[in-house]
Amino acid sequence: MNIIVSGKKMEATPKRLLIAGYTGKDQASVKKHIDELREIGVPAPPQVPMIYDVSTNLLTTSPSISVVQESSSGEAEVIIMNVKGKWYVGLGSDHTDRELEKLSIQKSKQVCSKPISTQFWLLDDIESRWDDIEMRSWMIVNGEKKEYQTGTLGEFLHPKELIKIITERGYYSEDLMVFCGTLPIVTGEFIYGDGFSAELYDALTDRKIQLDYKVHILTDAEVV
Repeated sequence: MNIIVSGKKMEATPKRLLIAGYTGKDQASVKKHIDELREIGVPAPPQVPMIYDVSTNLLTTSPSISVVQESSSGEAEVIIMNVKGKWYVGLGSDHTDRELEKLSIQKSKQVCSKPISTQFWLLDDIESRWDDIEMRSWMIVNGEKKEYQTGTLGEFLHPKELIKIITERGYYSEDLMVFCGTLPIVTGEFIYGDGFSAELYDALTDRKIQLDYKVHILTDAEVV
């Protein structure tokens, strides 16, 4: 796939895709999130953080994805990607099937496409102010934009710390892409809609990375 870094196109071919979950620095908040998920039937993770190994063919820069039922939703996540030894930062959505999530978190992630931005920043350029980078998302419901998530990257483990954990657990590989975790939902509950929008914002340079996509629900042949 082609990405854009500082206005220039470059080729990137991720060979492994990892979804990191429960990566918050505040363990009390992480526990609260786990408890909230348990209340809606999602089992507690066996360890924190969790690392989910999923297929790279889920990655897409298409402005539209298709899902099999209405109960799926996006999650804004900062992504880091290694290309020929250098790390880059972009924006993705860990779109997830919430009904399947009650049975298997990994399967719920594997069945949905993972939209990502085409624009990336060099990690070296923002690493010193990583904690201050803002991330927000909105769910599009019947054409109306509803705020869904808001916060900063300071709420998550630093990329170097996350990569250390990934390496210790034997998941590291060349040309790796990692979804680094998501923010709490503003409303406290999932919202399902016909589109998703998210952004990363670097206030120091007034730069943004934007991600927008529509959600198409496939006709269910098993429902009469």
